[in-house]
This record gives sequence, structure tokens and C-alpha cells, in this order.
Amino acid sequence: MILGICGSGRKEGNTGALIEAVLKATGAAHELIWLIDINPAYCTGCMRCVFEGNCWQQDGMTTILYKKILDAEAIVLGSPCYYGEVSGLMKSMMDRSIALGYMGIGKESDNPMHGRKPLAGKPGAVVGAVAGHGIDHTLEVMERFLSYSEMKGVGKLGAIAGMDDVREKPDIMEQARQLGLKLKEALKRN
Repeated sequence: MILGICGSGRKEGNTGALIEAVLKATGAAHELIWLIDINPAYCTGCMRCVFEGNCWQQDGMTTILYKKILDAEAIVLGSPCYYGEVSGLMKSMMDRSIALGYMGIGKESDNPMHGRKPLAGKPGAVVGAVAGHGIDHTLEVMERFLSYSEMKGVGKLGAIAGMDDVREKPDIMEQARQLGLKLKEALKRN
């Protein structure tokens, strides 16, 4: 199963449409999680996960998303670009993912303070949408998450759509489809 994680607060928006196009193009079983639905709280930096093996906060991250991330064969992250950054929802999800490293799953990290790398080797892709500018940094932030997790980044798509709907832009939707095909190939090799 391929997991899409959408950091947009608007389900009818461009970011979700891009993730859905990528997922559909893989031809594989997939699921799209909207962070707005699971409402991840902010990481408090308490580091209790290091000692307790899980995050103490009881919300959609602990009750839903951690297991789905661990079980996924591949992950597609998507965020709209807000002031040249990922959305607050996406940033909270990435920050709270630190707890994954302390659940006793996956390969050991080179740095003992980083726990384990349970996502190492999984294929991943990132997509983002913006009206005007700043998308490059937004994509870099999500790519850094893949890299830190030691996932295999297969590609990225930054859609500059103005105030238009990406579904009405065949060139952008074709790029999303091509990214999905790359992810499909990566899964075959994995």
C-alpha cells in the first residue's frame, strides 16, 4: 500500500489533487491521509519518545498515522507552499515523526541519539503547489525529511498554478502521472 500524506487544509485544493494523481498513476493500492482530519499536535521537544518508545500525545499521529507510515511500502508527501515553507500541518507531522525512531523498529542510525530508521529504503516522492513563488524551498523541506529518514527519493513536483485549479492544467497533471509511474518502478525494484 502506498500512503499519501496531505498537509493542505483544503480538500478541494491543488495539493490533494496532485497527490491523488500520483497515487492513481502507480496502479497500486493506496490511501490518502489528510492531516487536517487527524489534527496532529505540535511536537513539544520533550524527548519522552526517546525513553518511552512512543509519543505521549494522544491524537491522530499516535492513534492512526504512525502505524500507517510504518506499514506503507512507499510514501507521497504533499504540502501547499505558505510563505516559502511547508504548511504548519506538514511541519507538525514531520516533527512528530521523530518518535518513529524510538519504537525499536528498523535499522540503527549512525548517530545513537537518532534512534532507528524504520523508513530506510522505502521509496518516497514529494509534491507541492503554490500560486506564485517559493515552491523550491517547500519541496526541499519535504525532501530533507525523506533524506533524514533514509528513504529513497524518486522525484518531486512543484506546481505553480496561480489561482487556477491544477486539474485544468494538463501539463501539470501529466507531471504528476509521470511521478506516479516513477514511484511504481521504484516499488518494483524495492
